[in-house]
Amino acid sequence: MAESPNFVQPAIPKFDGYYEYWSMLMENLLRLKEYWGLIETGVVTGPANATPK
Repeated sequence: MAESPNFVQPAIPKFDGYYEYWSMLMENLLRLKEYWGLIETGVVTGPANATPK
């Protein structure tokens, strides 16, 4: 499937020493991609010897 030449994927903001500005850009990017919930609540992982049950 060919991609549209007009589609521009957003770039991940590079940290340039200004944390306040960078963190705002990262939060907006993560909210846009709907990943911000993972940051707020975290990801629950089981122990290494857990079974699917």
